[in-house]
Amino acid sequence: MTKSELSALLHRVGIPVGEGEQFLDSAERMPKIAYWEYIWEDVMASGDDYDMIVMYQISFVSSRPRDTALIRLRELLNEAGIHPVIYHEYIKGDASPGYFHSYFNIEVQEEI
Repeated sequence: MTKSELSALLHRVGIPVGEGEQFLDSAERMPKIAYWEYIWEDVMASGDDYDMIVMYQISFVSSRPRDTALIRLRELLNEAGIHPVIYHEYIKGDASPGYFHSYFNIEVQEEI
């Protein structure tokens, strides 16, 4: 999967999607998806060219557990042959209501 394919898949869910961890704290409504790279790994290709495997974290936040948009995201990933382990946690709000955070990682192939 390439980064553009990943972005297109995330946008197919039909909710706000933003690149960067800071999108989780944005004023955008919930549910929403944020994604960002957090690991780079060089991979030798033919000749002197290199490809890079980039690990992206995908975070889904919602005001309720098992949101229908999260289920839709999982279905789209499965249709694409991707079956991630999805972790879940509840984030308690200090001055506002808490939210549910589901997250997983996906490897993406990119050129340097």
